[in-house]
Amino acid sequence: MNTEYPYLEVKKPGVEEYIFQLEDIIKAKNEHRLTIGRSQDNDLVLPDPDKKVSRQHCILERSAGYWWVVDESSSNGTFVQNGNATEVDVRQNGRYQLTDGNVILILSRWIEPDRPVFWQLTFRDPQKTDRVSEFQLPPQFEYSLSQEKLFRVTSVEREEINLRPLERDLIHYMAERNQANERQPVVCGYEELIEALWSEPFGKNNNDITRLVWGIRNKIELDSGQSKILQTIKGRGYLLALNLLD
Repeated sequence: MNTEYPYLEVKKPGVEEYIFQLEDIIKAKNEHRLTIGRSQDNDLVLPDPDKKVSRQHCILERSAGYWWVVDESSSNGTFVQNGNATEVDVRQNGRYQLTDGNVILILSRWIEPDRPVFWQLTFRDPQKTDRVSEFQLPPQFEYSLSQEKLFRVTSVEREEINLRPLERDLIHYMAERNQANERQPVVCGYEELIEALWSEPFGKNNNDITRLVWGIRNKIELDSGQSKILQTIKGRGYLLALNLLD
């Protein structure tokens, strides 16, 4: 299939496979985001009389130059099978970066207690190649203090990064700290961030901050194990290194 847009090969056991074009949804909604679930108001509807598929089960969205599957609240989970046949539970981090050939698995029914049957949504992205990525300059990131928005900037596009409310609060607080320090990055400690993000911080701990940081890194870092934007300063906290806009 010759298309610049990704598409899904949709297969339910016992049903003929069909192609679901992301291009049609992207152009109709004017956004790189679509919902998947059994409810009729989803962009991709998975009919499920047994109700193993949640009403809105998961989301596909484009962020930081990549496509992601997002699952934060489905009942039976969303799994991704990569080229090594390893199955990743998307709910562990809330999202998973997709590459060409990944198979999204959504529970359809049980034949026996130990034999699940899945919807299989094979993600195809024919125009995304490693060779193209090698010759592109790494993206830059900008944060607008007045708009409270984070942007990924390349030579060809400027794209807003979709942040959850607490993720946005963390980035905004750290950006304000940088601005007050003559726009130079400031290390923010765990206790400082907890106090800044929660009006009632009782019961919150370092792990709450760590999970927020992981979520942001999944959206902006090319290699979250060697973070360039939201850096870990061992024994002290985190440092935000990006361009600030008023």
